[in-house]
Amino acid sequence: MKPARRYCFVATAYLVRDGRTLLLKHKKLGMWLPPGGHIEEGETTDEGVLREVLEETGLEAEFITPPRAPVMANGRVESLHEPQRVQIEEIPGHNHHIDFIYYLRAKPGAHAHRPDESDDIRWHTHDELGLPHVPDEVRESGRDAIRLVGA
Repeated sequence: MKPARRYCFVATAYLVRDGRTLLLKHKKLGMWLPPGGHIEEGETTDEGVLREVLEETGLEAEFITPPRAPVMANGRVESLHEPQRVQIEEIPGHNHHIDFIYYLRAKPGAHAHRPDESDDIRWHTHDELGLPHVPDEVRESGRDAIRLVGA
């Protein structure tokens, strides 16, 4: 019998400003990826993705659309922002990640490189996402985020 997969929840942000998206060179994986990380206990995906962006980039961000109105408006149902996509990622030697992917708008301010979080940080234009250092899935999602979020 095949062993059961184990999962953990993460959130990822394609952060867009001025027609560019911010990628980090991941310290452990050595890959250029958008900011993101594990959802902490007691935290919603909305809270987790905004926290991860702030921790990894020093930037505050905002969702591009409001959450959908709850079906029952009795105070017991709250809607979260809908992610652009949810995917399962196989992480060798670790639990699989269920990743909530969001496209966010960066609020004004300068990004900060946190050497404990990443080896480098850089804004990428649509064309720069085509460079060889950008993984295919990141290229596709980054371009989609730039198109949807705009300037």
